[in-house]
Amino acid sequence: MELDDLKKSWNALDEQLQKDELIDEDKLTQLIIKYKNGARNSIGRITSWQKFSIGAGIVTIAVILLLWCVLPSFISDANIQKRSTILCLFLGITLIAGIGWDLKTYRWIRDTKVDEMPVIIVAERMNRFRRWMKYEIIAISLWTVAFTALYYWMTELYKHSTESQLIIISSLVLIDVVIICFIYKKLIYNHLNEVNKNTNELKELNIAGQSGKIKDL
Repeated sequence: MELDDLKKSWNALDEQLQKDELIDEDKLTQLIIKYKNGARNSIGRITSWQKFSIGAGIVTIAVILLLWCVLPSFISDANIQKRSTILCLFLGITLIAGIGWDLKTYRWIRDTKVDEMPVIIVAERMNRFRRWMKYEIIAISLWTVAFTALYYWMTELYKHSTESQLIIISSLVLIDVVIICFIYKKLIYNHLNEVNKNTNELKELNIAGQSGKIKDL
């Protein structure tokens, strides 16, 4: 009788262990799906912003070309025509360069497949994208300085009083800073941080699963 009782207890314990293992595997699978969906959604939002940026750039170039063709008919002053031409060239060249850069970053982020790539590869691609965004912020900051200087010359701001110059330039710089901070913090870096958080969680899950420590999840 004691041997039969021992067998029954052993079988019950074995069934309970199998049940716990199944629950832990289900929990692991649910967590993996959760973090992959989180990373995928954040990457998708960044991709959407990149597409919008490219589209907005193309539309702006079309508007500049239209203005370049139409303005001579409405402006007879040669000096103003010259300044307008320089402004159109500056904006057109920088927009073309910006669209080219956005296409590169868009393709990179679009081709980052959370479901198809190992999590370490996804993390490496997103880290590279983060470095590119730093370069982009530097480039935009330099562009802002150049545009402000061009605006200063075109509007002959140097002929105004010192107080007026300071107020106008300070306002332009403040507006630029606010726009840059909003775009990159709200539309890029917040989502990059979410991707980073989810990929880190996936790494930990992989380590836990490989080491057989699923019960610690």
